Amino acid sequence: MGLKAALTNLIGIIVIFSLIYLLTVVIPTRDGIDTWVYQRAVFGNRGYAVLWLVLMLSTWGWEAILSEIYGSSIGSLYSILSGNEMNSTVVLFVGATCVIIGALIACLGPNIITKISYVVIPGIIVVCAVILYYVFSHYSWSELMALKATAPAGSFHENYMLATEWNLAFVCAWYGSLGVLSRLGKSERSSYWGYMVGFGVVYALIACVGAIGSIAISDMTGVYSTDPAEWITTIGGGTAVLCLICLIASNISVMAVAMYSLSVSTKVIKPEWKYTTIVILWSIWILFLYFSGIIGDYYNIFLAVVGFIGGPSIMIVLVDYFCVRKRKFSMRDMFEQSSKSKYYYTKGFNLVGVAAFLCGAIAYFAVYDPINAVGRNFLFNILTGTGFSCIVAALVYYLLSKIPAVRNYLVKEK
Repeated sequence: MGLKAALTNLIGIIVIFSLIYLLTVVIPTRDGIDTWVYQRAVFGNRGYAVLWLVLMLSTWGWEAILSEIYGSSIGSLYSILSGNEMNSTVVLFVGATCVIIGALIACLGPNIITKISYVVIPGIIVVCAVILYYVFSHYSWSELMALKATAPAGSFHENYMLATEWNLAFVCAWYGSLGVLSRLGKSERSSYWGYMVGFGVVYALIACVGAIGSIAISDMTGVYSTDPAEWITTIGGGTAVLCLICLIASNISVMAVAMYSLSVSTKVIKPEWKYTTIVILWSIWILFLYFSGIIGDYYNIFLAVVGFIGGPSIMIVLVDYFCVRKRKFSMRDMFEQSSKSKYYYTKGFNLVGVAAFLCGAIAYFAVYDPINAVGRNFLFNILTGTGFSCIVAALVYYLLSKIPAVRNYLVKEK
């Protein structure tokens, strides 16, 4: 899109969507339960588990990408220090150690995970600062803003809405673990704004550094790259070595945090499983995604899965919690797994929640073709696929809840 449009898209879309999306963290903060527990009331005792499985299997794709950047960073560090290129097969296996180390740290428990932030945050700040310094030593702000799109796929509006779709799906990636850290919040306000500032604002700003580094350094070298390790290698010298070390440490730390958060969410679904067993099983799955290269080959489809599941699901949860049940539900029945639970519904499926979700999914694919990454009609260029699916799913669920017979089926609490 060009840098000016990219920055407005990243900041505007991520921040605005996060303001709504992250309201979900009020549920675990106020009631002390994971968002996956609450979704038993929304999708049924079995319905929420099906949704969780599909989302989780795809969400770990982010960690596969993280491993790729980690391996590339070590390969670049080796090249700077030795003057030789690391064998590509060696780089591939080195990248896999990010998963192993991250899993080992995650197995040490939440206290270590808390201390990990002291590595993640300074490391990311150093890398961002160096990239920005290097870019601004070669370009003025006006020159950066004048840089054109590297590989425009269509008209400006089409490209802008496609980037909007991807950024909306990016925000939805937090769906799987929103109920873990937010339970530690001391108040609804602190929990919400902690997530909002961290995942909404700071996250968007770091993504902006990525956009600046990508387009500027690609313009310098004439080779388009989205790999920060390659940008840092271009800088060279001791500064590049320091940056790569920070990037490597940050990638391990982020892997550990992701392992912890998503494994805790898994234990919510299967409380009888051992935590360490869960970490090991997910590590194996990440390694499969990493070595198969399936995420890189089908990145558009990967984003589509995250978008059309995470977007409508969270919107339905928000409508259910704030508008339908009005923050009142049976905690006892939330944890009752048998058919005795009020939230067992029809053979374990809440047909209202399922219907709303399916309508959202149909709406998504009606306006967006994720395989070819193009909009199917004019609605995509107004609302995007994820945005349209969120609106449709929320409206269907809310309107159905207003029908007396449906409401009696849906809301069983006194």
